[in-house]
Amino acid sequence: MAASDGSVLDSPDISEYVILVHGDLGTGERLQAAQLRRSIECTSWNRLQHIIFIPGLFHLKMACADVIWRCFISPAAAREDETSLMHDVAQLRPKETGIYSTKPGFRRIHELVGHAGTCRRLDCWRVHAAKDGRFGSLEDFASSKPTLDDLQTMANDICRTYVANYQLDRMRRKRESERDLQFENALLLNKYFLLYEELSYGMNSGDIGRVETCIVSWIPILKAIGKHKYASHMTNFLFNVHFVYPPGLRHAVRYHILINPTGRPMKWRAVDWCVELNNLFTKVKNGGKNSNRSVERIILESPLVHVYRNLQGLVQRSFGHPHVTTN
Repeated sequence: MAASDGSVLDSPDISEYVILVHGDLGTGERLQAAQLRRSIECTSWNRLQHIIFIPGLFHLKMACADVIWRCFISPAAAREDETSLMHDVAQLRPKETGIYSTKPGFRRIHELVGHAGTCRRLDCWRVHAAKDGRFGSLEDFASSKPTLDDLQTMANDICRTYVANYQLDRMRRKRESERDLQFENALLLNKYFLLYEELSYGMNSGDIGRVETCIVSWIPILKAIGKHKYASHMTNFLFNVHFVYPPGLRHAVRYHILINPTGRPMKWRAVDWCVELNNLFTKVKNGGKNSNRSVERIILESPLVHVYRNLQGLVQRSFGHPHVTTN
């Protein structure tokens, strides 16, 4: 009887339960390697079948930001044109052009997409509103008090005219003397900006369906830029969620991709973002320095991380420094 109890404890029946693991691609590859190594085991517990890996959307978002940098900033030829994204950087961050051309990091690219994208779309509105000759500026157009239907109609026209679509292939098949390369690059840049901002908006609002739709559009872009692992993992993830997992597991996975720690609107975050934020405050900001930086100290102060963070937020609000970064 004792031996039987021991075997039950060693290999419990977990057929009705799963463990969702969120992380970057390195975490997923290690998990897959462990499951492959244990695939010859007799029980599902020892085969680690109850562990389901979910690619972190925050790391996917960073990969999408890196795609924009590799396409429109990293190549030297992409920085020569006066309509290039690097020209926008020179206007918005004139002292950081060197940083943007080397290793800007996620936060800088994220803010650049928001600021430069807004400016470019406003310029598209200005040009489109001035086509009929009635409005010389956006201020004149705004003073005319257009209706919501008028704005929606103009927005649809702008998307068809100034965002890359099926017509871009026709433009590229023209003779070299008939092509407008600056306009073609601007169309593609607007498309990538909108895809990135829609992905970011879907994540912040907790719109799971919108996020999945954006992932479908990003997969071929990731593959084209050379990020084959991200493209493969996201393809497998969507395929498993919609065609492999049973309805109950599908519901659980989709409804745990994003979480809302504060419970406020537009404050949904990816699980791996929360993990990285906790690591930042635990290991970097409050991990100590020099001789005080040790594993024992990090473990000792880890329960106080949220207290330190709340104090920092209190100081920022007291001195009038809220919203120091964008979402």
